This record gives sequence, structure tokens and C-alpha cells, in this order.
Amino acid sequence: MQNKINILVLGEAFHAKAFKDQLNKYLKNELVAEYYDSYLKSTVNDFDIIHLISTPLSLIRKLKHFNKPVFYHWIGTDVYRFSNDSFIKKQMKKLLILSSGIHNLVVNELLKNELDDIGFHSDILPLIKLNFVKDCPPFPEKFSVLTYLPKERWEFYRGDMIIEIAHLLPEIDFYVLSSEKIYNKPANVLIYDYLEDMSIAYKQCSALLRITEHDGLSKMVLEALSYGRHVMWSSPFPYTHLVDGVQKSLTTIKKLKSNSDYNLEGKKFVEQNYNPENICYDYLKMCKKIIALHG
Repeated sequence: MQNKINILVLGEAFHAKAFKDQLNKYLKNELVAEYYDSYLKSTVNDFDIIHLISTPLSLIRKLKHFNKPVFYHWIGTDVYRFSNDSFIKKQMKKLLILSSGIHNLVVNELLKNELDDIGFHSDILPLIKLNFVKDCPPFPEKFSVLTYLPKERWEFYRGDMIIEIAHLLPEIDFYVLSSEKIYNKPANVLIYDYLEDMSIAYKQCSALLRITEHDGLSKMVLEALSYGRHVMWSSPFPYTHLVDGVQKSLTTIKKLKSNSDYNLEGKKFVEQNYNPENICYDYLKMCKKIIALHG
């Protein structure tokens, strides 16, 4: 009987824990994945592969002497920060990555193209944990828009722009996921505190609006599509509406307001292309390949 592949997962807790759970669910006969918040707490030599998700790049240097195959998984924030580094810092990071022998992974084609422009080859492996619903929940009686505005990243998520759009559409309710109060907001902006069950938000909305300075693969976008909701996003993506500012958002929202049909093509696309079991089996092929290449 072939030994299972042992995967050490390190990095950003939200994505890393979900990825570990997903691997152990669908590939339990093929591999064992363990998550640690620090490699010092683990016995690195007990693992066949190290999988880093959005960790500081300096960790690559620290792990080099273990002589293990390493995946480095980039999310949107990582690429955005790299692109905005100073020239000297960017060159130092580039030299580290190119000399390390790591295998770069990205969550979507947009990030792959951005890394290609920098000079890094990468393969696509989405980082998602979706629970699909069989049927689309009914739209709310009143057309409403869902969005996400974390106060600590207000400018990145274009908070002022979202509030301006809400001001200009007083007849539409905007449900905002935010951990803090938003002051001087119009009456049609309603705040969700932390939600344990996100299905509440998707059932309450007719459409999702997401406008960011930069993005990777948004779980909210995929979830909204899987619920048959319409999506307005500042990144190009199948079966969504591309919006890049106030005027385009206003036009699109008004158009969607008169559309009572579910976004069934978007739901179908997500279910076919972001099936977690299929993604795990794609990853298993990558693991076998990187082990073979490592010798």
C-alpha cells in the first residue's frame, strides 16, 4: 500500500485552515494535511510537502535548508503588495523567489497573468470552501444590494464610493457587512454585524456589489453566484457585471432592478468550475508531480 502524502500547511489562517479541512475531506485516502500557525511548532522533516499560503516571503528562506518541495500560494493581497513595493524591495523579493525553487500557485487567471508580467511562472488552484445550495432562494420582495466594507480597509474597498452610490439610490437598501459602525450613512444603508451563517445575507440580497482597488478570487462573489444572485464586480469574471465607478454601478443597479430572473448561468458556472472535490484532485496531481520533480 502506498504511503500517504503528508502536507504541512502554513500561512494565513482563514484560507489555510479551510484548505487543510478540504484536503482531508476529499483526499483522506491519499494524503494527510496538517495546519500550524508557525513552522517552529512542527517537525518539518515529517512532511513530504510544505504548502505556504500568503506567508511573508522571508519564510521561504528559512525553510530552504529543509530541502522539501514547497508550494507558495498567492492570493490577491500578496500580488497587490508585491506590485506596490519599492523597486529595490521588489528586486530582492524577486531574486528570492526565482532562486528558491518553489512552485507558485495562484487562485485565478488574473493573478497568473500579473505574475507572468513580473516573471514568475504559476499554476492556478482556487482557494475556496463552498457549500452549494440546490435551488436558488427567492429574491427578497424589495430589490437590495449586498456589499462588504471592513473599516480597517475602507479605502481599498472604496467605502466612500459605495456610500455615494447608496445616497444616489435612496429607494434601494444596501446591506453592508462591516465589523464597525459607519457614521453619517444614509438611512438605506443597513449594517450586518458578524454573521456566522452567510446564507442569511445572500437570501436578503438581489445582487452583490464589490469594488476594490485590486482583487484575487472573492469567496463572496462565488457564493453569491451559487445562490443565483447577480454580481457587480470591479474584476472581470464570467456571468458578472464589470463596474469601475459610481456611474457604471448606478446604471447596472438600475438595469438589474428591473430583472427578476435568477443568474442561473452564473450558478451553473461556479458549480462546474469551483467544485471543491475536483479542485482537491487537481491538487493531488500537482503534489505527485512536485515530489517526482524534487527527486
